[in-house]
Amino acid sequence: MTSKILIVGAGIAGLSVAQWLTRFGLDFEIIEKRSSECITPTGIVLPFNAVRELQDLNLFDKLTGQFFEAKTITYSKSSGRVIKTANLAEPPFENDQFIALKQQYLDNVLVEGLRRKIRYNTEITTIEHGDDSVKVTCTNELLNGTYDLLIAADGINSLVRQKNFEGQEINIDHNVICWRFLIPYPEHGMQPLHMIGKTDLFMAYPISADTLYCYGHVYQDLNNITLGDNAQENFKKTFSDYGGPLPGILPQVDEAEILTNRLKSVIEPCFFDRRIAFVGDASNGCSPLIQQGAATALADSRCLADALAMQNIDQALITYQKRRRKKVERVTRYADAPLAHIQNMRSWMARELRDLKIRTIGPPNVYAWKKLATDRQFLSRG
Repeated sequence: MTSKILIVGAGIAGLSVAQWLTRFGLDFEIIEKRSSECITPTGIVLPFNAVRELQDLNLFDKLTGQFFEAKTITYSKSSGRVIKTANLAEPPFENDQFIALKQQYLDNVLVEGLRRKIRYNTEITTIEHGDDSVKVTCTNELLNGTYDLLIAADGINSLVRQKNFEGQEINIDHNVICWRFLIPYPEHGMQPLHMIGKTDLFMAYPISADTLYCYGHVYQDLNNITLGDNAQENFKKTFSDYGGPLPGILPQVDEAEILTNRLKSVIEPCFFDRRIAFVGDASNGCSPLIQQGAATALADSRCLADALAMQNIDQALITYQKRRRKKVERVTRYADAPLAHIQNMRSWMARELRDLKIRTIGPPNVYAWKKLATDRQFLSRG
């Protein structure tokens, strides 16, 4: 019997699960609260496991010529003094790729073949569980009705999750404000760079020979910064005393289209509740410090779709949770661990210990990637 499936959200998670369902011959509808297909004005970093997922989906080759392949990653002090450089061609990554690109390029590849399935300007209004279904109303009356499965792929601030667990605290707010933007930087000759200060951090990832994807964040409670104020001025204020490439970047910030938000993580990963499945950030959102958002969303989507293709819905949801829970919990711990100590970085001694750890075991994100690449539980394709 053909199942009736509704996907909420047309971001990386929603589009990738739709791509997998299409390959398995499963039908679905997608709703998206945005009014139309958006042009995402920032970049995205895809480590080895995100690249592997795109290869499994047979989409990676469609990105040829549109990304920058990183060979090393350097961590430095805010002054620009190097702490440690990691080589991304060494084992266990000798057969892998680490790339950065405009997120729009990834979005374009994921949405290919799905545009007729997406209903824009449509938002969930009510959810009601049945014995083996979920009744949905939304702002597009044509899509109101009963579905065998609702897949929530609507991000860290998931409306589906809020409505389903009404009254419960869903997310942790880390009191960290971040900025993301693209900036022209001709002939930069750079490899990815992480610059760490006290309670602030700046990252520059090349996405082409003349463009950088920039990310910065700062702990709000210890700095006179408010989300919603002038993003350009706040960014320049936060990183005005940084060295390295910042003196060349700051004068161009006024012309950049900057996305700002607060770093949040889910309190507890949730994979399904009765006939609602959660994927990507709606299930297990965490900080971007080890660049696992896309990789996790892609892996969630593959695992859920694979289970749905092989089993009835109820058993598939149990299989999906069983295969993904431990892996997701490990990723979340690696991603959020630095934020637990961010206030301590006001102390010079804490910063010296942090830098010594980086010199000893390598950059934190590369260390986490190595763990993910060699941990036995991650080697299975769940």
